[in-house]
Amino acid sequence: MVESFLRIPSGMRDWLNGEAEKKRSLTNRFLEIAGSYGYEEVTTPILEYYQVLAQGESGQESDQLYKLIDRDGSIIALRSEMTTPIARLVSSKIQGSAPWRLMYGGEVFRYENIQAGKQREFAQVGVELIGQEGPEADGEVLALAIEALQKIGLASFMVSLGHTGVLAGIMQSFAEDEKARTKARALILEKDFVGLQQLLSKIGMDNNIIERIIGLLTRPFHSWDELNECQDLLPAALQAALAELRQVWQVVEDYGYASFIQADLSTLRHQNYYTGMVFEIYTKGIGYPIGGGGRYDRLLRRFGKDCPATGFALGVERLLLSLPAEPPKEQTILVAADFETVTAGQLLAQARSWRNEGYPVITELRKLTKLEAEKLAAEKKAKLCWLRGDSSDGL
Repeated sequence: MVESFLRIPSGMRDWLNGEAEKKRSLTNRFLEIAGSYGYEEVTTPILEYYQVLAQGESGQESDQLYKLIDRDGSIIALRSEMTTPIARLVSSKIQGSAPWRLMYGGEVFRYENIQAGKQREFAQVGVELIGQEGPEADGEVLALAIEALQKIGLASFMVSLGHTGVLAGIMQSFAEDEKARTKARALILEKDFVGLQQLLSKIGMDNNIIERIIGLLTRPFHSWDELNECQDLLPAALQAALAELRQVWQVVEDYGYASFIQADLSTLRHQNYYTGMVFEIYTKGIGYPIGGGGRYDRLLRRFGKDCPATGFALGVERLLLSLPAEPPKEQTILVAADFETVTAGQLLAQARSWRNEGYPVITELRKLTKLEAEKLAAEKKAKLCWLRGDSSDGL
């Protein structure tokens, strides 16, 4: 049995040698790609005041925050995502003229059910394009997400594109029934279309319209022409949301990435701050999104800065699960010596030479026998170079 002081809290994990390097490398690679689009890195504290994070949470999600009481009695919490802290940052500290292109990589915390790739502490990378409205901005963040995934090495994935106006269009006739709207949103998030059909029927929607809406929500559309065939049969408010999506789709086509997109009008995000285009990214073998985002034009208003914004986040652990196995790296060299015939300076000079050629090198300055050096190299999975006089063994 593991001693209690050697355990870690449920939903957290240690990153071992090799694993931690892959995680850091992926984060750095994403930031490099986003930087090529003109995005600049920002960081925010892991701890925020609870009231700050609550601006981006709603209902069940606020119950998943890790809350603490500060010594002065304030309620603080571990950040559960990065968009809300960055909204606070921009509203309070960022200078200059919009738009601001910001990128980040960091740990977030959310108390949720644990499964592979879904922990309570997890890393996110992402971007926020703040201060620019319109399909050009939405199309840019979509294109950046697709390009980043390609360059990181993910070969097969699909972006499911939706719009918050779909729900608004469905519930247009029941605008004052907040309980029904909340229930409809929850049913769509759960993909419970039988329950949604029953709800819409119960509140009095025409059965023909219900059938059209359920048909639209349960069918993915791989081209705009497919979706356009259904558009004229839908309520006007819902058509307005589709018209916005058409413009975004066109921008992504201009980037050359339309083949990665499908329209799935049941796509919503759990955070309640989204106001327009939303999307989630899926890949084979993972039963939940590896990333997502969308437009959130009213979030910064909650911090006193009325400013449009759009962005996305990718889950680093989920990406690591999705990526193919990496080719083997250059094998580490362990260099040791017979110090009766070789000086420490000569050993270190040789190690420096190999490092300059790109090899990882462990230097061993203890006086080991060759047998001891061989055992150590085997333990470290390294290639031994044994220096002796004017010769060397192993390379």
